[in-house]
Amino acid sequence: MKRTNQLGAALLVVMLVSMPGWMVGAQEPQDRLPDDVSRVTREVSQEIYSPYCPGKTLAMCPSANAAVARMDIQEMASQGMEKEAIKAELIARYGEGFEVVEPPPEDNAKLLGSILAGLLVAVVAVVALARRRRGGDGSAELGADEGSALEEGDELDEDYLDELREDYLS
Repeated sequence: MKRTNQLGAALLVVMLVSMPGWMVGAQEPQDRLPDDVSRVTREVSQEIYSPYCPGKTLAMCPSANAAVARMDIQEMASQGMEKEAIKAELIARYGEGFEVVEPPPEDNAKLLGSILAGLLVAVVAVVALARRRRGGDGSAELGADEGSALEEGDELDEDYLDELREDYLS
């Protein structure tokens, strides 16, 4: 008996989950919050070119007609319309003068590659300039021959100075 009750409850849950929304009492889409309306209005206004100001989006166009179009966008957004539906409605209302701004392709791999290549070139340039400034190949270590030559040079300098002192003082 317990097993039958569990099976019945599971079947009821599956039926409720699979029913269309209107059958389980889903509500109509509600109006958006003012923040959402502002965001959608701004985004749509920035994604559509204005026919009243060539080369500018609705958001940048100071024309009174563009302001009317922005108010229409705000009204549609407050009614709960999605961005794409608002764009389609604007084009249907005002004609083909409203063109949708094509978003740039999102190719992050190329962007990252370009940044890394630029960084590599900058590092190589800094290293090359540092070596050039030091003079020669930029080697900081002195070989055994160079070190001993300097020590001999120091001894020769001291000997030479001693000779000069003797000549001068005599």
